[in-house]
Amino acid sequence: MSVSQTAKDLPGRAAGSRGWGQRIRLTLLDRDVQRLLVNIALILLIGAVAHVLGGGKFFTIRNLNALVVQISVVTIIACAMTLVMVAGSIDISVPGTVVLSGVIAGLLIVDAGFPMWLAFLVATLSGVVVGLVNSFLVINVGITSLIATIGTLYVTQGIANLLTNGLPIIGLPLDFSDVGSGYIAGIPIPLPIVVAVVVLFVAIQKLTRFGRYTVATGSNPQAAFLNGVNIRRTLTICFMLSGAAAGWGGVMYASRIGNPAPVVDNDLLFQIIVAIVIGGTGLNGGQGSVLGTFVGAVLIGVVNQSLNLLGVSTFWQYIALGVLLVFSVGSDEIMRRNSVRDLRRRLVSSFGMRRDNLTGLPR
Repeated sequence: MSVSQTAKDLPGRAAGSRGWGQRIRLTLLDRDVQRLLVNIALILLIGAVAHVLGGGKFFTIRNLNALVVQISVVTIIACAMTLVMVAGSIDISVPGTVVLSGVIAGLLIVDAGFPMWLAFLVATLSGVVVGLVNSFLVINVGITSLIATIGTLYVTQGIANLLTNGLPIIGLPLDFSDVGSGYIAGIPIPLPIVVAVVVLFVAIQKLTRFGRYTVATGSNPQAAFLNGVNIRRTLTICFMLSGAAAGWGGVMYASRIGNPAPVVDNDLLFQIIVAIVIGGTGLNGGQGSVLGTFVGAVLIGVVNQSLNLLGVSTFWQYIALGVLLVFSVGSDEIMRRNSVRDLRRRLVSSFGMRRDNLTGLPR
């Protein structure tokens, strides 16, 4: 009797359970999954502690709605910038794009009489233009993405100040605040927007050729190019998506504060990068997960919201986020080293390879 015939004779439930058990085991060995589970556990743990110490106020509809509003802009921009960092670059210009797009939306509504939807569209497209400028500087001029986007950060902030003379925009209609902090049937409007953005970018990363190209570009650009990946197009699309997300995030940010002002939120960029890094995206490119970034953004929001609920000083929030960042990166490094050691042991035990022949593996 052949092996295949023997397998067919096994009870379907037993064979299926063995197959599912193997799949679950392999899934749990994946570092991205491990990081995701650790971050979810931290969210639940911190939330539970804040709920108990805060008099049962954390896991309430009101507080959770406030949490959604708080993390909406960070989540939207971080999802797009994840693709940029996976491709081996970074976009520091997003706070300036946020300010510029918010100012453009406000001026178009107040001074030019644009309908709100058209003003929001133009403001979002202004972010795409910033993304195109970033990609041109990085790809065509050859400036590193860090320096290029720092430059556009200052340029966009300066343009926003020139357009407004450094003053906030007043005279906006009351419904201008709905997109960033309004409610429909008791549900905050930012919630479906955030869900749609997360689903969109997860689909882009997991289901499209472009998503695979970002990983290849960040892992080894030379090898990716030799295998037919258009590096220039991939990076251009990454920066355009990041600019578009920052443009729309600027609209939501301006809507939330009510009066757009040419003032850069210095905390915004820090929280975006922390969310991406603790979500599992490597700083050297080639590795990252949009879903992990979303969970990272939620974790940051839970930390901030918990400390606010408990009346802890804002200064402690910086310390908490710094510790969280170091802990996340440190735990990821420990998991990486353990996985490499496990691989080395398997090669030695299974194939009889000598340890001095495994020097090509990282330690």
